[in-house]
Amino acid sequence: MSDFESSDDADTDPSTLSDMDSDSDIEDLVEERIRPKNQNFFENIIPQFNRGEFIEHFRVSPAVANLIRFLTSEYYASQTGPYGKLTPLQHTYIFLWYAGHQTSSYRDVADRFCITISALFRVIKRMTYFLSNLSAEVITWPNAEEKLEIEHFFNEKNGFPGIIGIIDRTHIKIDKPEEDPESYITVKGIIPFRYENV
Repeated sequence: MSDFESSDDADTDPSTLSDMDSDSDIEDLVEERIRPKNQNFFENIIPQFNRGEFIEHFRVSPAVANLIRFLTSEYYASQTGPYGKLTPLQHTYIFLWYAGHQTSSYRDVADRFCITISALFRVIKRMTYFLSNLSAEVITWPNAEEKLEIEHFFNEKNGFPGIIGIIDRTHIKIDKPEEDPESYITVKGIIPFRYENV
């Protein structure tokens, strides 16, 4: 007997299962109900975070989170729903929470912010498109004057002449390759795709 079976289940006669298929039982199964969720996390809990706690959970400072201009985005203007509109700041916080918590599922994040899983999907989709479209404004190569200033900074700070940028790498968790999977495991115990960026 598994942990999920009760002794009553084990003794159930299969011929009595058809008795449970009454119309009221079927209605109970398909009846839409409001799922219990965390209440007021956005309104009551987040404002209590100090700067360090905020950065720990959202991976950016409150000032950076508030700089994201989602209100003026075409993606924000197009969203509608029967339960009201999430604010631009709610969109931002929900997206940052999801992006910053590698182990959080859709259900976890939706429950924390008291939204449906489908609403979370739409928030992530909107914010991803919005941030992706901002990349042309945010990710730029320095002009000649900026290059000289950056080069001077690196030379003064670290003694590295001629440096105008830093390459960083991130690890994106992937499924285990079939050939030689042990050689892909990092010190963190994951198998990542290594992505380098400047």
